[in-house]
Amino acid sequence: MTRVPSNPPSTSTNAQDWIPLLEFALKKGVSLSTLRRHIKAGKIPFKVEDGRYLLFDDSSGQMNPSLAGLQEDLQRAQEEIAELKTLIALYEEKLPQQRTGV
Repeated sequence: MTRVPSNPPSTSTNAQDWIPLLEFALKKGVSLSTLRRHIKAGKIPFKVEDGRYLLFDDSSGQMNPSLAGLQEDLQRAQEEIAELKTLIALYEEKLPQQRTGV
């Protein structure tokens, strides 16, 4: 989890810097219950608007490094799956020819 600044930002900062609890959890890769514990302990700057908890997003659009790594792994896995599907189709074509002796 990202270290929280010692003096939290004022609630007048840019509105797009404040994001909903669930979005923050997904972006930072932490559970909702962990975020709620941190809110209760005063470790995370937050505000409540219309009954919704909003957390200050200090990442300015940067992706969590572990999430970026997972996306790269997913891309590689998808490419490997595509190659394997091609091989399966090729072997399935050859299988009937081998059985008939052609």
